[in-house]
Amino acid sequence: MKQKLSVVKIGGNVLENEIELDRFLLNFSNLKEPKILVHGGGNLATKLAARLGIESKMTNGRRITDSKSLEVITMVYGGLTNKNVVAKLQALGTNALGLSGAD
Repeated sequence: MKQKLSVVKIGGNVLENEIELDRFLLNFSNLKEPKILVHGGGNLATKLAARLGIESKMTNGRRITDSKSLEVITMVYGGLTNKNVVAKLQALGTNALGLSGAD
C-alpha cells in the first residue's frame, strides 16, 4: 500500500507574520503522514535587497533576477527563511531538514 505524502507551500504572508507562522507550523507538525514544506519569501528578499541598496526588478508581477538579486534570494530562501522554519519545526519536535534548489 502506498503511503500518503503531503506537500504544502507557504508564502510570504505567513512567513512575515510570526504568529501566523507559529500557528501554521504547529498544524503542519501535527500531520502524521510524511510531509514536505515548500516556502517562498519573495517579499522578504525584496526588503533585504532594498536595505542592501539593490533594486528589485519586476515585470508583470514576476521578479527579474540578475546576479546581485540572486545572491539576496539565496540568502533569504536558503538561509534566513529556511533556517528559521527548520528551527521552529525542530522546537516543536518535528524532525526537519532544510534544502534549497542549490543543494
